[in-house]
Amino acid sequence: LGDCYDALANLKFVTSEDGSQSAKTVDTMIAKDGEEVPLHEDFTMEGEVEVYLNRLTESMRKSLKVILSDAVEKAVNWEIDTPRHEWLFNYPAQLCITGTQIYWTDETQLALEEYEGGQEDAVKRYLQVCNNRLSALIQLVLGELTTADRTKIISLITMDVHSRDVVDRLIAQKTEGPNAFAWQQQLRFEWDQLSLDVNVKICDFSCKYFYEWVGNTGR
Repeated sequence: LGDCYDALANLKFVTSEDGSQSAKTVDTMIAKDGEEVPLHEDFTMEGEVEVYLNRLTESMRKSLKVILSDAVEKAVNWEIDTPRHEWLFNYPAQLCITGTQIYWTDETQLALEEYEGGQEDAVKRYLQVCNNRLSALIQLVLGELTTADRTKIISLITMDVHSRDVVDRLIAQKTEGPNAFAWQQQLRFEWDQLSLDVNVKICDFSCKYFYEWVGNTGR
């Protein structure tokens, strides 16, 4: 499998109640780095290899979509119930980063709309939110973590620093609103709840997020 996929290296076979292991049915993907992600439903490998590998690819993509949908839904509570530095332990690294980029895009867009509507400190207030979230991640890496969690959090810190710096530049350039080029030139991730797609945009270019699993490899 490692020759066919960027991250997927192995699959975990289903174990029945009597302890016997299935020879064909799997329920978990295992990455080359050791990260494990459950499939949204059990997958049976049968028929011609090229046929079931195509089905496995679709199962991988569907599984990531379902998990990301849950992650995005739960992220609504970052400032209310479960802060992001606790939320991130519940999801695979790739989907933590993608979910964070979705919310950063949405929140920055909203701050720019509020600024355009007359709230002069809207983007500055959001910059403080970015700094607070980044500080919470830094506190985590100063403590005890598994190797996998440390890799995931350092990746998030890398993305957070870039995102924070973008917001800081929007303030410095006195960006007038969400349609300004200073914002449109940024890589933006927009969530479509109906299709569970992520629309990736920059300037007038747009494409769909492909949902190929990359594991927990760092950034």
